[in-house]
Amino acid sequence: MKNAEVFPVLGFDIGGTKIAVCLADSTGKILAKERMEGGSTQSYEAVLPRMVEISRSLVKQAGLQMKDVHACGISAPGPIDLAKGIVVESPNMPWRNATIRDDLARELGITAYFDNDANAGMLAEWFFGAARGTRNALYLTMSTGIGGGVLTEGLLLHGANGNAGEVGHVILDVHGPVCGCGMRGCFEAYCGGLNMTKRMQALLRDRPDHPIMRLPEVKGNLKALGYPALIPAVRADIPLALELWDEVCLRTAQGIGLMLMAYNPEVVVLGTIALHAGDLLLEPVRRHLPRFAWRDVRAPAKISVSALGASIGELAGPATALYNLHAEGKWHPEWLAKG
Repeated sequence: MKNAEVFPVLGFDIGGTKIAVCLADSTGKILAKERMEGGSTQSYEAVLPRMVEISRSLVKQAGLQMKDVHACGISAPGPIDLAKGIVVESPNMPWRNATIRDDLARELGITAYFDNDANAGMLAEWFFGAARGTRNALYLTMSTGIGGGVLTEGLLLHGANGNAGEVGHVILDVHGPVCGCGMRGCFEAYCGGLNMTKRMQALLRDRPDHPIMRLPEVKGNLKALGYPALIPAVRADIPLALELWDEVCLRTAQGIGLMLMAYNPEVVVLGTIALHAGDLLLEPVRRHLPRFAWRDVRAPAKISVSALGASIGELAGPATALYNLHAEGKWHPEWLAKG
């Protein structure tokens, strides 16, 4: 396989409710795609044949045969067994010990690779997005929870048993709020989307006339609270929202500062929340960063939002396949070879 060769790979992104199946080429061009809404809410045994069927349909739709596809990559939420290619369990899915990597490889007749969703997101940003051209990068999912992927010297960091990059669960304050993981004061406990929703609901449950509850995005519905309500509330200068946002920005800077000191990246790519907030988040985070990281590690680190946006889920699986082909010496992107 030559470096300059353009070839197709399949990708699967397993979300809390949906499964995205994507056929892309090695430049990141999406050739065909389909979303299985509610796919991951079904039993694994029921959904696997549908994943295989859609894969074959997409390959045919692109005018290709499965033998033309060089590999497939799978992006899945944890906990996972990376070595065995198994989704062990998930609080949001009925799957238990799903042997997805080997099952898809067998059914499709192609090599399959597997990683957790945050690592796969890091790889998508590396090959096609905001981290392209770097060798040291960090990706933070910044969504319902906070996950992370760490690239160091062009290698994805997995750790002793595949749990490296769990940056959402570094402790920012040992006396802080209880996190869903059971520890206190995690980065995610302060800044994760689910925890922010719970916090706002607790504050506003008995305050139906509060300005935040009257926002068009909320209309009195407690279930609408969280970042989709907080961000417009901040832009409207509502005092409670400003107070919450100040803490989010400070804690985000603290979490990023810890990562800068630990990994010394060239770029820190932030996902969903940062995409919606933009400079409303980035400017105060950059202002707070000197409190948490040395100038010499801040200087080379660009703090950026995801360049892929909603497409990151679609490209995470293909990027996982490409990274492993690269790691095995079977293919090297031209831009990386030049670096």
